[in-house]
Amino acid sequence: MKKKYRGYLRETRRPVYSAALVFPFLLVYHAGTFLADTTHINGADALILRILGALGIYSVYASALVLAAMLAAWQWRTRAPGRIRPRLLALCLLESACFALVLLALFGWLGPRLPLAAGGPGISNFILYCGAGVYEELLFRWILVGFLLWLFRKVLPPAAATAAAVLSAALVFAAFHYLGPGGDPFSPGSFALRTAGGLYFGVIFIARGFGVAAASHALYDIFLGIAAC
Repeated sequence: MKKKYRGYLRETRRPVYSAALVFPFLLVYHAGTFLADTTHINGADALILRILGALGIYSVYASALVLAAMLAAWQWRTRAPGRIRPRLLALCLLESACFALVLLALFGWLGPRLPLAAGGPGISNFILYCGAGVYEELLFRWILVGFLLWLFRKVLPPAAATAAAVLSAALVFAAFHYLGPGGDPFSPGSFALRTAGGLYFGVIFIARGFGVAAASHALYDIFLGIAAC
């Protein structure tokens, strides 16, 4: 049993599983925003587009192209097999749902003590939740935590560097939600909860990789929206 469990963890960290896990959420997000003909997009997606625009790259799908390029580079670097076992992919999705439900239960207990504004049901919110899960994990975990790991490992032992990178990215992730005209009103309670959420997804990212972290985040947002109705 332990051998099979370790085999599952090892195999599902391959790039192809991350790509397969995030694809449905990306499809819903980009198809939804296209069909709705709206400029209301996820904040992390908007930030990536703004950075790319400053570099002279203009496309509403530029963030998706960045993600595809990073997945392709990861696949090329690891030379991992490209096949997917449907049963393991289903287990990955179930694992992600369990991570999302654990966080929902934890925040459901803390919520009355540390108020956090939540979205709600509805097609437009559902579309944004799918994009938030993928692009916030791309920006704040894969890119930011990855960069901070590279930076901190130059001056800290590996374990301390990992902890510092995950915590720093969680603080930036929390602060991001209050920036710009569409940002939420700041409160210490909501900042603390978002920092905790950033830490939670950061640990999942380190332990299980990008795909499970992104799917967990997207499903958490979806479950939270359903619970808020």
